[in-house]
Amino acid sequence: MSAARVASRTGGRGLGRAGGLLLLAAAGACSFAPGPRLPGTVAELPEAYEAEAPAAGAALEPRDWWRAFDDATLDRLIETALVANLDLHEAVARLEELRHRYRIARAPLFPALTLDANGNRSSTPANTGLGSQFGGDDEAESPIPGLSFNFPDRFEFTTYSASLGFAYELDFWGRLRNESGAAVRDFLASRADAETVRLTVIASTISTYLEVVAARAQLGIAEDNVDLLRERAELTRERYQAGVTNTFELYAIRQQYRTAESNLPGLRTAVDDAEGRLALLVGRYAGRIEDLLPAALEPAVDTTPIPGGLPASLLEDRPDVMAAFERVEAARRRVGARRAELLPTISINGAVGRQAGAPEDLRFIDQWFSNLIGGLVAPIFQGGRLRANVGAAWAQYDQALIAYARTVLDAFRDVRTSLRQFENERERYAQVMEQVADARASLENQLERYQSGVGDYVEYLDARVNLNGAENTRVLAERGIGEARLAVHRALGGAWVAEDVEDIEASEDETSENPGGAAALPDRR
Repeated sequence: MSAARVASRTGGRGLGRAGGLLLLAAAGACSFAPGPRLPGTVAELPEAYEAEAPAAGAALEPRDWWRAFDDATLDRLIETALVANLDLHEAVARLEELRHRYRIARAPLFPALTLDANGNRSSTPANTGLGSQFGGDDEAESPIPGLSFNFPDRFEFTTYSASLGFAYELDFWGRLRNESGAAVRDFLASRADAETVRLTVIASTISTYLEVVAARAQLGIAEDNVDLLRERAELTRERYQAGVTNTFELYAIRQQYRTAESNLPGLRTAVDDAEGRLALLVGRYAGRIEDLLPAALEPAVDTTPIPGGLPASLLEDRPDVMAAFERVEAARRRVGARRAELLPTISINGAVGRQAGAPEDLRFIDQWFSNLIGGLVAPIFQGGRLRANVGAAWAQYDQALIAYARTVLDAFRDVRTSLRQFENERERYAQVMEQVADARASLENQLERYQSGVGDYVEYLDARVNLNGAENTRVLAERGIGEARLAVHRALGGAWVAEDVEDIEASEDETSENPGGAAALPDRR
C-alpha cells in the first residue's frame, strides 16, 4: 500500500533504477490479510484453575507423561502402540501429504524454469499466406515495380532450437505469500491433528489397560466368590436337612450362588473384549499380546494430588487448541490472498537459447536468440466471482475464529471437570479403602471366633463373601482414580508442570501490572 502512495506522488516518473527497486521492494511487502486477533471469549480466559490441592508435585516430561503411572507393563504397551498403531500410521501419512501440498503452494513464489529442445520442419505452398502477397501466385504482379521475383513452388523451412525459458509472477499484493503462509498453517494444523491422534492412542491404551486390569481382577474375585457361595449353599443345605435353618434361607443362598455363577460368562467376555481392543491398539491380532501382557497385573495406584493453581495457559499444549489456532491463521491469510485477486497480476515470461537451420550450427555462439515478455492482467468483470471469493474467505475466517473459541472453552471445561473428577475419585477411593479395611477386620474376627470354637464357619464364609464384595468395589475405585488421572493428562494435552507458590504469586503480580494481557493465550504469531 505504501508503494501505491509513492507511485501516485511521483506520477510513476523520475524513480530511476534505484527508485524502481525500492518501489518493487515496498510493493512486495504489501499484504491484504487482516490483522491477527483473538475471539473475546479467549481473551477473557481465566488465569488459572481452582484446585483444593496444595501447589506441590513433580514436573513431568510432556512427551512421556504416561510414565507417571509407574507401570513397566503399561510403558511397554505404549511404546509398542506408538510404533505399530495403525491410526498413527494413517495420521503420519496425512501429514506427509500436507507437507507436499505446502511445497506445491510455495512453488509459485519462485521463477519457473523450463528447458526446451525441438526441431521444426515447415513446408507450405508459395501462393498462400505472405508468399502470395509477393508474387508467389503466377497470376499476380510483383509488388515492387520494375522488379520481378522467381518464387519457388513451395516454401520449406527447417529450424532447430534449444532454449531455457522462465516465467515469474511478481507478488506485488502478497497473494502468493498468503497462499504459501496458509499452506504452512494447514501443515501445522495437520501436525497438531497428528499429535491429537498420538495423544488419543496413548490415552486409549492406558484406559484399555486399566479396563483389562479391572476386568481380570473382577473375574478372579467373582470366581472366588462362586466357590465360596457354592460351599455356603452346601452347608446351608446340610443345616436345612438337620433342621437348623428354614427353606427361605436355603433358597436365598442358592439364588446368590446361581446369580454369581451366571455372571462369570459375561466377565470372561469382558476380559476377552478388552484384551482384543488392547491388541488392536498395539497393532496386533486379538489374543497375541501374551508377551506384552503378563498374567499378573498390579498397576500402581497414584493418589498424589494434582498441583494446585495450574495456569490456564497450559491449554496451549493441547493439540486440538493448537490445530484450531493454526486454522484461524490459515483462514486469515486466505482472506489476504482472495483480496489480492481483485488487483492486477504482473508477470514476466522469457526465453534465451540458440536457433539454427541445422543441428550442428547450434554450437555457434552467434546463433543465440532471446525474448522477454512482461504482462499485466487486471480483472474487469468476472460476474462477481472475485468479490464472492473474498466474502467466502471472510466467512471462513469467522468460522475458524468461532471454532477456535469453542475449542478453547471446551478445553477449559475439560480441564476443570477432570480436576474436580480426580479430587472426587480420590475421596471415593479413601472411603472404599476404609470399607475394605472394615471387611478385612470383620473376616479376621470371624476367623478368630471360628478357630477358638466360639463362632460358626458359616459366619466366616459370609465374612469372606463380604470382603470379596468390598474388594470388587476397590477394583472399580482403582480403575476410577486411574481414569480420572488420565482424564487430567488428556485434558491438558499431556503433562502438567508444577510451580512453586512463589512463582504463582509472582505471576499474579505481573498480571495485576498488565491487566487484560495476561488473561489471553500467549501470542503465537
